[in-house]
Parts: sequence; structure tokens; C-alpha cells
Amino acid sequence: MKWSIPLLILLLVCYAQDVIRLEHPVYIEYSTDDKFQYDDGSSHWLSWDGLYRGVWFDTQDFIPGSPGCMLSNSEFWFYHHADRPWDTSEFYAELWNGSPSGFINQMDLTQLTAVHNSGVYAEYYPDIGMSRNFWCIVNTELSDGGWPSLLGDNTPNTVDHSFYSDDFTIWEPWIMTGTVASDYFIMASGVPLSGLQSATWGTIKTLYR
Repeated sequence: MKWSIPLLILLLVCYAQDVIRLEHPVYIEYSTDDKFQYDDGSSHWLSWDGLYRGVWFDTQDFIPGSPGCMLSNSEFWFYHHADRPWDTSEFYAELWNGSPSGFINQMDLTQLTAVHNSGVYAEYYPDIGMSRNFWCIVNTELSDGGWPSLLGDNTPNTVDHSFYSDDFTIWEPWIMTGTVASDYFIMASGVPLSGLQSATWGTIKTLYR
């Protein structure tokens, strides 16, 4: 049997990573008020690849000139596929200051229970002050296979922002199509320290994809 080149590449990607493409994309409806968001709102993939999966945020992507933010929560979206049942719904939500060049300090660690196709929140009381560069991470140490599986979009970003790792040292961009990472459905809500308002990057991606 002959495979077309695009299909062969897709099969190799799916084989190399623990992912499943959804039969039908699911549009995620949520408020974008005060939200830092790189995904485009349309989920195409679910992934359980890597012991850790995270999104690196740069507040200047949302508010130019912002030196940081005050976070009120982080948000995670999962999908329980019948062909890949979870061995646990429990996971750790981690919040770190740091850029892709390295993590600086952990600001929060919260154990949460994943829910199928619904937002799960780590709430911060009081709000946590974060630097310009920070990470929201799903830690699946409680699972034997990387569960629960996280949703992601199919739109490569202009810069890699979603990454996965097995050892918290080497992080790989989560690339589904093209050469730049698509985005996990990991978001954060807060107020940039500049106090200005701007459209979320998720909205911009939706308009130009």
C-alpha cells in the first residue's frame, strides 16, 4: 500500500509521540477576560506524552512592555478518550517563574482532579506576583503513563510556547504540524503589572489562522 507523504509524516509524528487526533475538533468556549492564552480555542489533539507538559508565558506577548503580572488562577483542559483510558485523574499543577532557558523558582504546587473536556482550575488566594516569563505545568508523576491526557490545538504558533519533558531538564516543543509548536490548552488569568488591556493572543491566532 502506498502512503502519501503528508499522511506518512502524520503517522510518524503520531507514532513518535503519545497523541491522538480527535475525530471532530471541539471548540472550547470560555471567558477571555484577563486571560493569558496561546491556544486558538479549537482542540484537535490530546496528548499524554512526557511526564511533564507545560506552557511558557511571556506577558509582553499580551501587553507590550509589561514586566510581569498578578495571577489569580491557571486553567487546564483534558480529554478522556475511550481508547486510551486514564489510570488516574489526579495531577499536580505547577507554577514557575522562568523562561525556556531555565526555571528560576516554583511559586505554587496544587494537586487537582482532571475532568473530561472541562476546565480545571488552580486558584491563587491571594493573587501571585509573577515575572515577565513564567510557566504553568501539568505534572503527571501520579500516573504510570502520563495521564490525564491534555488537549491541544492544531495551529502552530509563531514561537514555541508548549513543551513536554520526561525529566524536567530537557524540554521538547510540542510540534504536531509545521516546524513550530502547536499549543496545549493551558491558560492563566491575571492582571499585567502595566495595567493596560489588550486582546488575547488566542483571539489573534483565531483571526489569522
